[in-house]
Amino acid sequence: MTLAKVLVGVFADADIDDFIELSDIEYGSSVVTNFDHTRWKHIASPLGASTNIRLDVNGKTVGRVLLQPRLIYTQFGPFSTACVTDALIHPAHRSPSDNFNNLMKASGNIPDFSSVYHTSNERSEPFYRKFFRFPQPFSLRGYGLPVRLSGIFFKISNRRIDALNWLTIPFHWLVEFIAVKAILAAKFEISEQLPEEDKLSQLCLKSIHDSGPIFVRSKAYLKWRLIDAPLWSANVYCVERKGKFLGYIATRKLELNGLVFLVIIDFVLDMDMSFFDRMALRLWLIRQAIKSDVDVLFTMINPNSKTAHTCVGFPLISIPDKFLPHATPIFFRENGDKSQVIDSVQYTHMTLADLDYF
Repeated sequence: MTLAKVLVGVFADADIDDFIELSDIEYGSSVVTNFDHTRWKHIASPLGASTNIRLDVNGKTVGRVLLQPRLIYTQFGPFSTACVTDALIHPAHRSPSDNFNNLMKASGNIPDFSSVYHTSNERSEPFYRKFFRFPQPFSLRGYGLPVRLSGIFFKISNRRIDALNWLTIPFHWLVEFIAVKAILAAKFEISEQLPEEDKLSQLCLKSIHDSGPIFVRSKAYLKWRLIDAPLWSANVYCVERKGKFLGYIATRKLELNGLVFLVIIDFVLDMDMSFFDRMALRLWLIRQAIKSDVDVLFTMINPNSKTAHTCVGFPLISIPDKFLPHATPIFFRENGDKSQVIDSVQYTHMTLADLDYF
């Protein structure tokens, strides 16, 4: 049992091989062992490369955690923050426990960031909540809607009977008809493109004023996070009416645990949209899911954010944590004893694009 040294640096091309080697021991061939994905994720961000916190034993990396730089915008100005990702320790060095404790302590004390945030899985949550007692201002909540009966049957019985989907054809036709009519009545113009920088900035400022903090949403950031991702690329749709920008929605199709999802990975929409406008967009999203031939339309949001509720709500239904792989608490830590994380952080608009998911 060896107590490792904690070393801090900026993640660079020279670190990728070590990153992949350690990941392969734990996960085998997967997303976290893909070279292009790792470089995109930790080097190519327009906000800068990730901070690489390593556990070192005799010149060998035996543990790590990486901090992806972020900006969170508030009524009081921008705050530097970071998303804690890819925490991992080699099985042979998980004892003594001080190795893990020192790694977690170091990740919350990087001068470049006024705070850090992260989530957990079912194994790490007890440590973060009970042992470290990290503050948890909110948890993400899942919303979704099944669109294929074969997917529901598979979830219940672990068997897929595609013939069941014939029973949903009338429902799909009805949604198609109503969605098209609703979009026309709302006079929406929906196009697949990145939003213009000035219009996006104005909408985000409005969201901060109307709802609360929001993570950086520049055009460069959206291109990196949603378009350029080698394995996680998404489709971005701008919503306009008579030339007025009303927001954007980003979706990604993926397969997980035998089900196919259309995931709403990110969105910012004008809070002044009427109830009818919001319903029209939700019906459009359900139509997109049907056209994409998926089992479920799904997203996760901070339920405390008013901005989030422009996209979710009836007919999308809230999904209890027991039906998800695990709960998604958000732990938000200030750096040292500085009060730089504002009290209203619990109202932050957070989507899956702000986390290390999808």
